[in-house]
Amino acid sequence: YADNNMRNIARTSKQFILFWVTILITASYAAAQHHTRLIVTCGNSYTFPFDPLTNRYCSGSLLAAASFAEQWKKELGANNVYWVDIPLRKLPLGEAVYHHLGDSTLRQRVMQHGGCLTGPSGDSLLTRFRVEQTAVDSLDDTEWLIVDRYEVGGETATQAKRYDNRNARPSQEAENQWRTEEQQVRAFFAAPVTQLDTTITTRDCFFGPSTFAELFHRFQFETAPKADISLFAPPVMDAALPAGEVRLGDILRWFRYDNRLVTVRLSGEQLQQFLEKLFGMRYFRISGPESDLVRLKVPYYLHDDVTGIRFRVDLTARYGHRVTIYEDEQGNAFQPKGEYTVVLNSFRARDLEQMGLAVQTAAEDYRLALAAWLMQQEWLRPRARDNWSAGPERWVRAIAERERRTIFQP
Repeated sequence: YADNNMRNIARTSKQFILFWVTILITASYAAAQHHTRLIVTCGNSYTFPFDPLTNRYCSGSLLAAASFAEQWKKELGANNVYWVDIPLRKLPLGEAVYHHLGDSTLRQRVMQHGGCLTGPSGDSLLTRFRVEQTAVDSLDDTEWLIVDRYEVGGETATQAKRYDNRNARPSQEAENQWRTEEQQVRAFFAAPVTQLDTTITTRDCFFGPSTFAELFHRFQFETAPKADISLFAPPVMDAALPAGEVRLGDILRWFRYDNRLVTVRLSGEQLQQFLEKLFGMRYFRISGPESDLVRLKVPYYLHDDVTGIRFRVDLTARYGHRVTIYEDEQGNAFQPKGEYTVVLNSFRARDLEQMGLAVQTAAEDYRLALAAWLMQQEWLRPRARDNWSAGPERWVRAIAERERRTIFQP
């Protein structure tokens, strides 16, 4: 019994000694370790956690990132947490519109308040934390890059991981501090900017000159006043805007893609060639009122309306021999050897560039220029022009009446 008791005492003593050795080693290691953290965001987030155009929630806002950094400063110390924003991608449309037309300082003020570093300071931090450019480039819109740096006994190690920011929320303190600015952003997009005196719909765009297209022809001509001809295709297949007050989101939500507004100088012969291709794609060759008219396999964004010239499209003719251009809309005879300036978006201009033609930029961002133009208009009074038709007109009217019902079912 005495021997067993002595063995138990010895075992307990060893455990006691091992416990205190472990405590001392851990304390020594902790004293020697220096832990810092870097949060990397990619410059395409919203300032507040909502899309100002649609008022829908959006993850990864600057305010959420600032709150996330503040939380970790409490854990690791105020001087051990860094936040870097890298402007890799374009801002979302709503944020870009507000930045350019509302308050260009708000975004930077939120970032500065949250301690975000950009420019050379941010670059040096990326180097210090050994952040590879490929790691940042590959981040999704709902991800931040979190990099931890450990210094232990003169040695340095880093560990990077993607962080899903969809559950990251601004702190209540941050929301309270920026509540006034948030309300200003919401009010900017909720307020009417102009008035529309008639209902417009994309449905009209597929069968001839339309009131819908005329609204945007006017914008394009006023933005590129030296243009002779304007091309515009519907930005969505089926949309309408009723008469009355117009908010920026009512129109901008149709334009999902980034484009420039550009001009192209081309000869009358090149214009003729382009229109033959355009209307050859849009419409079938018809032989009577029972024929099919609109080529639905051709995407809506290739169904351009054309203004600035008067012409007719003979849909009984074979491909390449359909379009007859008579004159410009000022009454001057069409000149095959003359030159004409066309205004259109950069996506549609690619077909002209493939013909060897150079483009000039009239507006670097189509949607921002459109937003600025809308804010300058007291009233919008578009009316369809009667500058072109597709014929035989009697057949086309009958087919269009039928296809309007079948394509756009109630």
